[in-house]
Amino acid sequence: MIASRTLRRLVAAALIAVMAAACAASNPDTASSAVPMPGAFLDRVRPSDLGREIDAVQLVSVSRDSAAFTIEVRLSVRAQQLKFVAQDMIGQRLMTVQWNGIDVVEERSPNLPAFVIPKGLLADLVAICWPENVVRQALEASGSTLSVQNSQRIIFAGGRETMRAMRSWGPQAPWTGRLSYRNVRAGYSVDVQSVEQP
Repeated sequence: MIASRTLRRLVAAALIAVMAAACAASNPDTASSAVPMPGAFLDRVRPSDLGREIDAVQLVSVSRDSAAFTIEVRLSVRAQQLKFVAQDMIGQRLMTVQWNGIDVVEERSPNLPAFVIPKGLLADLVAICWPENVVRQALEASGSTLSVQNSQRIIFAGGRETMRAMRSWGPQAPWTGRLSYRNVRAGYSVDVQSVEQP
């Protein structure tokens, strides 16, 4: 009888722990972005900090464990707003994100995998592509650090790596080439083929 009660308590405690972990993992601000505290990070950056206007078409492949999918993204950056629209390979819209430097407005399709959070992808894109000094200051304000080694950007939080990214184009060059990164926090990898439009 006592052993049975103890076993029930252990099972109940284990279930509570699993549920708590699931809730933490589903919180978009804890694991969706490789950038720790993506909301606070984006509050300290503006679209205009990029220093130029961009229109690009990107083929984005996202993989996690055995799941993978590819989307086409149309990206536009202006001084007052960034917007990207993603659709699947048969033309169905999967997500739209608009960011004016203050608010992020996102729409997502039920067909978008749950582990992909549009605001998280936005924070990752900004951390990889915006000027190094802007990214470094915004990360430091949230207790994270940026390390730049050759063509790689690595973000650390609490001494642990959260992102390792690399892109083939330079700071003021056209966004044409390859960008790839590993989101260590959410456990997925992204590979991007980008072509900047004239």
